[in-house]
Amino acid sequence: MYWGGRGVSLKIEQANMDGSARKTLVSSGLKLVNSMAIDYQNRLLYWCDAGLDKIERVDLQGNHRVVILDLSSDFMHPFGLALFGDSLFWSDWNDTTVHKYNMTTSRDEVVVHGMGHAMELHIYDRSSDFIC
Repeated sequence: MYWGGRGVSLKIEQANMDGSARKTLVSSGLKLVNSMAIDYQNRLLYWCDAGLDKIERVDLQGNHRVVILDLSSDFMHPFGLALFGDSLFWSDWNDTTVHKYNMTTSRDEVVVHGMGHAMELHIYDRSSDFIC
């Protein structure tokens, strides 16, 4: 499991599902981590920092931190985050939209307008359904 802190203990951590093997992945340069998404195939963790207005990533060992989008100069406020394939979907609280950012082409587009302040985004992939 993975989680991000707020307040005094600003860090991103991971642990096994029983709470053992707790490890800090990111311990600096954070302000308000509010949404995370995991790319299992490439072993990467993405997060929105609403205090810094950035979307960043790090590998699941806590190495190779990269800023994917710095939205602070664009007056955007990323909040919810979801990952599907090579695309990041994120909600912007300033203009109440959902954006789709293609990480291969660097193309950003608004896919939903006027939807309010989305706290979270979740992706449903019908092709991943399983039969009971």
